[in-house]
Amino acid sequence: MLFLSGCGSMSSLKKKKGESATDGANLVSNLLAAPPVTELTASYSSNVNGTRISGQIRMRRDHSVQINANVLGLMEVGRIEFLPDRVILIDRVHNVYSACYYSDIPYRNEIGLDFYMVQALFWNRMFSPGSGDAVRASSRLVKGSPNADGNVPVRETEYGYQFMTNGVNRLLSSVKSGKSYKVGIDYSDFSEIKAGFEFPNTLGVNLTFPDITLPLNIRMSQISVEKKSWPDMTQISSRMKKVSFDELIDGLGL
Repeated sequence: MLFLSGCGSMSSLKKKKGESATDGANLVSNLLAAPPVTELTASYSSNVNGTRISGQIRMRRDHSVQINANVLGLMEVGRIEFLPDRVILIDRVHNVYSACYYSDIPYRNEIGLDFYMVQALFWNRMFSPGSGDAVRASSRLVKGSPNADGNVPVRETEYGYQFMTNGVNRLLSSVKSGKSYKVGIDYSDFSEIKAGFEFPNTLGVNLTFPDITLPLNIRMSQISVEKKSWPDMTQISSRMKKVSFDELIDGLGL
C-alpha cells in the first residue's frame, strides 16, 4: 500500500510538472504571437520635462510604427518613425530631420534594438532581439514561478530582458538594465479592442542613459484597429536639413 501510495504521489508530481511546462509554453506562445489585427491608431497625451504634449500613434504591423508630437494640440513639433530598415526623426521646430540605421543608434548592441523589438514593445508582445522568428525566440524565453500577486515572470536569455505577465495573455512590463542604462515599459489599463485581444491604454516608459533621462507616461484614447489610408513613411520636405542623429537629439535638449 505504501509503495502504491508512493507511485501515486510520483505520478501526481509528474503531471503537475507536465502541466507547468505546457502552461509555460502556452504563455510564451500567446505573447509571441502576432496580434489579430494589422493596424492600430490612437491619440495620446503625455508630459515631457514639464510640457504637456499630445499626438497620434499609428502602427501597421511589419511595416511602420509612427509617433508624432503636438504642443497645445495645434501644431506638430516632431515625429519619429520606425521602419524595418531605418529610423526617421523629424524636428519641425528647427526644420531638421535625421534618417539613420538602427546600427547607428547608441546602445543598439547592448539592447538589441531593431524594428521588430520596437514593434513588439508597442504591440504588447514579448520578444528576443535578433531571433528572427517565434520558434527561435521561444527557445530563449524561460518562464519563472508566479509571484505573490499571481503574475508570472519570463526571462529572455540572449540579452537579459525581464518580462512580467499576468500568466495568460497580458504583458505587464518589459525591462532591461545595464551598468549605465535602463530601458523599461510598464503596461496598464487594458481594454478589449477586438474580440479576444486586450491592449494597454497606458504605457509607462522609462529610458535612462548617461546623457538622457526620459520618463514618460503615455495615456492613449480613441484606439482604432480599422484599416486606414496613411503612408508607411512621411514624405520629407526638400526644405528640411538633414543632420546626424546626435545633432538632432542635442537640439531637442533631452
